[in-house]
Amino acid sequence: MSTIYAQNLFKRILNRFAPPAVAAAVVLLRSEELGQAALVFVAMVFADSLLRGQAYPLHLVPLARYLLCAIVPTLGVTLAYLVAQLGSSPMDEMTALAAILTAVVTSVAAMKLGDRFASDRPIRTVVIGSGSFAGRLGAELTENKIRSYELLGYVNEEDEAGAGLSRLGDISEIRSVVIANGVDLLVVSPAMPRLQIFEETAKACLDLPVRMIEATALYETVLGHVPIGAINSAWFQFIMHPLYSPSSPMSKRLLDIVVSAGLVVATGPLMAICALAVKLEDRGPVFYRQRRFGEEGREFNMIKFRTLRPDADQLLAEGKSEEEVLTRAGRVLRKGHLNELPQLLQVLRGEMSLVGPRPEPPELVQMLSGVVPHYDRRGLVKPGLTGWAQVRCGYASSRIGTAWKTCHDLYYIKHRSARFDLVIMFQTFHALVERDEVEQVPAQDFILGDAAELIAR
Repeated sequence: MSTIYAQNLFKRILNRFAPPAVAAAVVLLRSEELGQAALVFVAMVFADSLLRGQAYPLHLVPLARYLLCAIVPTLGVTLAYLVAQLGSSPMDEMTALAAILTAVVTSVAAMKLGDRFASDRPIRTVVIGSGSFAGRLGAELTENKIRSYELLGYVNEEDEAGAGLSRLGDISEIRSVVIANGVDLLVVSPAMPRLQIFEETAKACLDLPVRMIEATALYETVLGHVPIGAINSAWFQFIMHPLYSPSSPMSKRLLDIVVSAGLVVATGPLMAICALAVKLEDRGPVFYRQRRFGEEGREFNMIKFRTLRPDADQLLAEGKSEEEVLTRAGRVLRKGHLNELPQLLQVLRGEMSLVGPRPEPPELVQMLSGVVPHYDRRGLVKPGLTGWAQVRCGYASSRIGTAWKTCHDLYYIKHRSARFDLVIMFQTFHALVERDEVEQVPAQDFILGDAAELIAR
């Protein structure tokens, strides 16, 4: 059995079927009702498919991952409980609670065991490409604490420095390299001639259990971003695919309406207090409106509670710092991100989404579009209050930081769905509590390739 298949099978059994089996066993022991146990099992498998049906890089968002371990069993058992109440033998509340608790514990244990199995039996990986690219890939896997892949070396015509990695041979020796090193996965560098590599590898290794993936696809699958310096316009062919919908999925829009409406109701009194505090401090306007770049290039006025003095524009032009023109109420609002609350109303109106790329001023978009590759493609979807780039990258104060966030925005555009939005919203709580105001980006050539020098100017 190949390592890739073994990892996938182990995780599927542990994550998808072990918690339902344990919960069903608890129900059977307590109620002695086989039908109730079967109902719990089916409902939990359904809940897992509903919330974790797609393979997102959950290893990069620990809080969301743990929350799903609790939410999926709770949803499944609750659904089974409600259905059982309609039958002739309703489920006991304590039985349902016991099933939920044991399933949650089992889910967390299954997650830990899956990580341990992947770490103990990593996917043995070889790069077909330069040693420098292999070294950068290995460094980013290490930086993100990805232990499920073991980078053995690279295959290329020339020997070069690869951050401690060895040259294992050239492409004509690929079969012997795979057999001698027990290789599970071949990663094709973007700089390599794809057709030639695929032909050579298929001819030599088609009967072996080794698998092949392009480096850009590996970055998406494992690292949750798109290396914008390594792709070209052909990457966007998924947008032209007949199955791609240019508009937001109906489930995503429904999630926006339900969640934002609930938050407006829940935070209504708080918004009233914020508005009153802003007004009473200096009698100025309550809201601040700024023109932003929206979906498909349509501009809109993004609304926030005002945090600067009414004459802030004039004072800033005279050389005052933003800290000097920040009001006392504004300082509190910014610290708790409460100044963003009015944007919930814009989500309800359809101008924004709960999750999406952060909207930027049109003049900034125009400037960065000429510098950061594919930056303007962020406008293909609605901007959001939070997003994959926000929870993964945090603060960005430079062109390199903006490019790093763009890598994640493109990933989101390709993989957007209501499920992914839920994952991002869960992780947003962690980002709000532990937001780092110091820009943190990987080495430039990880994400930008040959475009690194241009963007850094």
